Amino acid sequence: MKSKIIHSFRILYLIGLVLLFFSLFLEWYSFQIYDFDNELLVSWSYSFFNGWVTPFSGSSSLNEVMKPENVSIPFIVNILLIIALIASGYIVILKNVDQATDIKSYNKYGYVNGFLLLLIAYYLIICPVMYLIPNELYYPLLNIRNYDSGLIKWYAIGPSYILQLISFPLIFPYSVFYFKTVSKFMQQERAPEKVFNRMIQESQELLDLDQYIAEEELNQELDSEILKDDINNILTTFIEGKN
Repeated sequence: MKSKIIHSFRILYLIGLVLLFFSLFLEWYSFQIYDFDNELLVSWSYSFFNGWVTPFSGSSSLNEVMKPENVSIPFIVNILLIIALIASGYIVILKNVDQATDIKSYNKYGYVNGFLLLLIAYYLIICPVMYLIPNELYYPLLNIRNYDSGLIKWYAIGPSYILQLISFPLIFPYSVFYFKTVSKFMQQERAPEKVFNRMIQESQELLDLDQYIAEEELNQELDSEILKDDINNILTTFIEGKN
């Protein structure tokens, strides 16, 4: 039963990775202004690799004036997310911790999964707080009607944000299981009994090595004595034969 649950976590994890990958190429946030006749006057949308883009061709004075300024997520964060995605995909497919025999070597992989979760949280929480709200770009969804100006402002998260929001709970369970499994094993390895047993084993190995060296030295001494005796016998025989 437990193995089936873990397998389900892995499948959900992979689905979350796929959704997160596609989220990089979709619209993350959008901002539009309409008049009361539903004519689109201003439209800007943000994606991670293209930045702020508009469907208007040419230059519209109002559209250019209303372009969000100083709202750009650092490009290096997107690169880190791609690296974490690739690494996490490799880990979940080829480094299955529940079937591992040497869990100690899997310690670093648990941190990669944790780092991926932090990156998703950065996009979902930190980015809106740091880049959107200070620039009066509201989220997740807000419709403001200004009857004095006759304008309707739409603020909305895009499909990219929604995919990230879905991917987080899909990735979370297996990441936690992976990290807890490795951490539990490492804690057991650091337990006093284990440390004491390893010290005894290492001491025994040193004693065995010293004994082996002593035996080799003794064998070499015996071989030297035998060689000396053989040489003396040969010389004695040679001298007696000559006489």
